[in-house]
Amino acid sequence: MANPTADEIRALADSNGELALRVVPGAKVERAAIENGNLKLWTRTAPEDGKATKSVLAQLAGLLGIAARDIELVSGATSREKRVRIKQV
Repeated sequence: MANPTADEIRALADSNGELALRVVPGAKVERAAIENGNLKLWTRTAPEDGKATKSVLAQLAGLLGIAARDIELVSGATSREKRVRIKQV
C-alpha cells in the first residue's frame, strides 16, 4: 500500500490547517494511510519521553515535503490521538 500524497493529506486539514492524526508507535514498518477520514501514521519509535511524537512530526513533514518546524503539535502530546497544525497549507 502506498503512502497518501501530500495533496491527499492537505485535503484532510480544516480551514485553520489543523489535522487529526492517529499514531501507532513501535510498529515494524513506518507507513501512513488515510482511515475513516483521518491520517494514521505508524512509527518504529517507542512512545518514550515524546520520541514517538517527534518522529511522527518528522515523518509527516517528509510526506508533505515541508520542514518539521512548519508543523505544530496542537494537542495529544502523550496520546495516540493527536492534532497538528500545518503552517503551510
